[in-house]
Amino acid sequence: MTYLLSQTRQEDVFRSISENVGGSSDPTTFYYLLAGAAGLVVLLALISARKKRAARPRAVNHQGRLMKEILRRVPLKKSEVKHLRTVAGEQGCASPLTLILCPSVLAKGLSEKSRADRKVIMNVARKMGVVRRKTNV
Repeated sequence: MTYLLSQTRQEDVFRSISENVGGSSDPTTFYYLLAGAAGLVVLLALISARKKRAARPRAVNHQGRLMKEILRRVPLKKSEVKHLRTVAGEQGCASPLTLILCPSVLAKGLSEKSRADRKVIMNVARKMGVVRRKTNV
């Protein structure tokens, strides 16, 4: 074995190297591997995004949807709701729904000075049965 290694000449080694390096190569296999790796990265990114989306719980209660549902049942105009929002803001309530659902807070808002139109708020209170019309007897 040592005899064979010792007999290889430098010219043979250079010729072998030039044959291996000088030959033409086909880059299509490299492109296929590159495309496969890119596809794998995109697939992993999609799976990660899906896991994040599925992990987040959906909001069950939506204040706007609840407001629409209540306004279907209670005959209030948009201007009346706007005045109720003003009174709710002055009372420290988060929503005009609080005034609709809690007549005592609405009555408190009526008794205090407000930027909202008092006539409109009184009309809303009458519709809800918080305040009754005065009768002249």
